[in-house]
Amino acid sequence: MTINLAPALRGLGLCALAAALTTLLNTIAPLFYSASDFDGRMALIGNPFYVARQWVLLIHPAVTLLLALGLALALFERCTGRASAGLIFAGVEKMTEFVLGFLIIAVVNPVWKAGYLAASDPAVAPQLRLQLDLFGEIIGGLVYLLWTMFILSTALFALALDRHRGGIETLLFWSAAVAIGITVIMFFGDLFSLGWTAPVVSWLYPPAMTAHRLLAGLWLLGRARELRHASCVGC
Repeated sequence: MTINLAPALRGLGLCALAAALTTLLNTIAPLFYSASDFDGRMALIGNPFYVARQWVLLIHPAVTLLLALGLALALFERCTGRASAGLIFAGVEKMTEFVLGFLIIAVVNPVWKAGYLAASDPAVAPQLRLQLDLFGEIIGGLVYLLWTMFILSTALFALALDRHRGGIETLLFWSAAVAIGITVIMFFGDLFSLGWTAPVVSWLYPPAMTAHRLLAGLWLLGRARELRHASCVGC
């Protein structure tokens, strides 16, 4: 029995378009707030742009994981191993992002940061600051895991594409290559404290990642139309 994937790919394609939107919002939101010291960063929990970005960051892993599921389904018959491994690596990345986002919204911001700002006991504030610094160190370490998983999953999906087919599929392949390149620059720039990487990433990352996920959504919607058309012809 042949399974009609067209409805699933159409829905997952729309999720990919939502992922492009959350990517854009996530990257431009920091332009609307800033903090120069520790207390200023803690006070951002009262900034509406900062708060909105935290909710975007919670939704973002879900829609990007569904994007990865769409790519895996669309590419499974063509390259089963690459599609399956790509989905596994994407799952590790997105679930890690979701856990961190949930902790920030449920614990770090309303309990630790709010408690630090409201602390009247001189012994409480240093303890909360220590917890916040520790959480920041954990995130600082986990970003290497997130970047590695993104590079692996994106590379596997890209290698399953036919870059010579033309149209959106070729553009999707090359947008994946650009996204991987930028992530590699981020990885080694942060690891070795390379100052030149920050302005490069700040200029290239938002449009490149948004475009990559937009193309993924359009490609999935195109594959859904092709499968629906083939199904109708078969009838």
